[in-house]
Amino acid sequence: MKIKKKLNTLLLNHIDESLIKFNETKKNLNKVYKIANFFIKKIDSGNKIFVYGNGGSLADSMHFVGELVSTYKKKKRKSLPFINLSTNIASLTAWSNDFNYKNYIARELSGTAIRGDVLVLISTSGGNVAKKQSLNLIEAAKFAKIKKIDLVSFLGSKGGALKKYSKISYIVKSNNTPVIQENHKLIFHLISEILDQYY
Repeated sequence: MKIKKKLNTLLLNHIDESLIKFNETKKNLNKVYKIANFFIKKIDSGNKIFVYGNGGSLADSMHFVGELVSTYKKKKRKSLPFINLSTNIASLTAWSNDFNYKNYIARELSGTAIRGDVLVLISTSGGNVAKKQSLNLIEAAKFAKIKKIDLVSFLGSKGGALKKYSKISYIVKSNNTPVIQENHKLIFHLISEILDQYY
């Protein structure tokens, strides 16, 4: 009984924090439109949009790309040029084993992305060199900057190291990883809705 009471408190606190962040997104819809419109401009210019994250954020990146390459709600919409990075496990493990895991995403980008393309990075921490958080994302961001690939990031906390490399960033101001991820998912669905209506 005591465990259930404690669990109820934890669950309700989680729901309450998520609702607060969802309401913040309602107030920040202009930022969501800005990102969606940026994607539209790039798609219409013939550019590709690469997406990546670590762990749960990789799962979210796959979900997001799936909505846009396949369908979201609109069944007769064209496939959009979104590409999920790091799905080639043979290449990922070969490079990580023989060289260095942290620069694999930059390596993969080097063979496919060109100037004017877009890199979307998803990270609940935003990366931190001193704490060795998301070093592979930071390396990818550095590569994108050198190659004139525009970086759009979906971040948490205060934005971390990735914020300074980003052309556009959406930051969920929370240190609660699941809450950040839930809000990122909402934003990805909102962007998918906008792109469905445009295309």
